[in-house]
Amino acid sequence: MPELAPELARATAHIVVALADNKYFLAQRLATWGVGAPTLESAVACTAIAQEEAGHARGLYSLLENVPADGAPRPLEREGDRERKYALSYLLEPTTSFIRGVAALTLADRACTVALEAASDSSFDGLRKRAVRILADEAFHRRYADGRVRELAGSADLERELVALLPETLCWFGPAGEPGLELLVSAGIVSQRNEAMRQTFLSRLAVLTEPAGVELPFARKDDGTWTYPELPWSQWSSLERRLTATPATTRS
Repeated sequence: MPELAPELARATAHIVVALADNKYFLAQRLATWGVGAPTLESAVACTAIAQEEAGHARGLYSLLENVPADGAPRPLEREGDRERKYALSYLLEPTTSFIRGVAALTLADRACTVALEAASDSSFDGLRKRAVRILADEAFHRRYADGRVRELAGSADLERELVALLPETLCWFGPAGEPGLELLVSAGIVSQRNEAMRQTFLSRLAVLTEPAGVELPFARKDDGTWTYPELPWSQWSSLERRLTATPATTRS
């Protein structure tokens, strides 16, 4: 692709590293969460997903070499490789809770999938190829997470975790009219704006949670759009794409 203007290069590097960091930390946490899985089969599947997520992160990080943005973050090989992390706060927090793992995989991986779909016909050839490749793996991840949600649907702990982590996940798509994303849409690097991605995410989440009887704080209006409580934008870091304070949830 032609060389990107500096502002567009920064916006492109930002979305790439946000996707990559979330995949990286999801992989790190899944390796721990799987230990607490209730069955050996579930633990093995969790470990396999962790390995795939680590591969997704590496593939996305490699794109940073093709986006010559000033000050672009370097890829992570270890968690402490750089001070600034571009991942959801609930992925940065180590925990051994398998229920937290199910909630995080259900929400964070689903959110990344929606964003990757918006990049699956990107004018940035490298991002388009990575997105298509990653999306081919996500069906397995989704089946695993959805199966665990259905198994745990009667658990108050799972519902509590999902309710606690949902606002930050919805914030992750960004506020309407976010300048960086507007640049990316205008350049054809991604195809959807913030609220459109948020609505897609909620529609897919409802397909899972409503039949399972999991009650989450959003609802469909008569016109087909989804409403949700006011999001905590005052705590939102648009640069690091996470809340500045970790949601209060189950600790283990």
